[in-house]
Amino acid sequence: MNLLNLTAAGGCACKIPLERMDALLESLGAHPAAFGGRTDNLVAGTQRDDAALYRLTSDLTLAFSTDFGTPVSQDAEIWGRIAATNAVSDIYAMGAEPFLALGILGWPPELPHETIAQLMRGAVRALAECSTQLAGGHSIASESPVFGLCVIGATQPGHVMLQSNARPGQRLILTKPLGTGIVIAGQKAEVASAEAVSEAESLMLASNRTACRLARDSGIDAATDVTGYGLIGHLRTMLVASGCAATVFPEAVPMLRHAVELAEEHGIVPNSAERTYFALEDRVDWADLPIVRRIALCDPQTSGGLLLSASPDQARTFLARAPEYGVPAVEIGEVTGGGSPGTIAMKPLGHGTGKGTPA
Repeated sequence: MNLLNLTAAGGCACKIPLERMDALLESLGAHPAAFGGRTDNLVAGTQRDDAALYRLTSDLTLAFSTDFGTPVSQDAEIWGRIAATNAVSDIYAMGAEPFLALGILGWPPELPHETIAQLMRGAVRALAECSTQLAGGHSIASESPVFGLCVIGATQPGHVMLQSNARPGQRLILTKPLGTGIVIAGQKAEVASAEAVSEAESLMLASNRTACRLARDSGIDAATDVTGYGLIGHLRTMLVASGCAATVFPEAVPMLRHAVELAEEHGIVPNSAERTYFALEDRVDWADLPIVRRIALCDPQTSGGLLLSASPDQARTFLARAPEYGVPAVEIGEVTGGGSPGTIAMKPLGHGTGKGTPA
């Protein structure tokens, strides 16, 4: 049984298209108070923060998030591990540490119960690796299999990382390569090699826990994680929240080698990547970047890396320590002022950037 054949799009590629999400949030209003909610202690969560933050006491802030999606692997246990790793990433993106989770499961009745058991074993294993306990959940019958988690974490007020904290002059850092969405799409199309799938799954299984802790220790307080709207979609969200623009050095953005081959040689790109590209086409100055590379920068990531905005000193500290802890972090651009918030300009390396060799 190939789980990937049971859904139209895998993992975070199944998110609501960006333009529809924009319209939905606009129709709902920017603040829970519009629905009569009390917001006195709500630190984040009114728009597109990765998790909601609620100040419980003067020295304790709770983080809450929900994340679920469709299969990303033919192996149910691997899917469970990736789904859990992906769900806790939202907590890490806020500078918090997860400690409790509830499962969310939609399952076709005709599929065997043993597959569910494999899925849950994978999730519990991944949660245990980040000191998080699965404490229950809810399940429904569903035509397509869906799995994810509601996660609760905690942090101290001084450790919070917010999308709205990016500032002009800061450096943009990405902690994982892009391309997992392309590989998943290639696997569904039966053109991705076993090596490509293994490389992508290993990347999705890698936790953002260490990157979060290194970022906090480096004094970084602006972050998001790169998931269903790709690097460009999530960078744009951070910039809008911060009232800033950005320059990206596309040659410096790391991509999985097999993903590049699948896109360039087989024309494999997820439909959601194309939708995000066209939704943001007028917000990005793409210069002369080839169309395949443009869409790859919009590739939907499942359990993607953290996107950090750090001062030059913070960036140097973080990037110096990252290799020691196995975090493949790369500086990919900088935050700028002026212009319209949320706009992004591509700038080739060597044009006065002083950046290093791309990955």
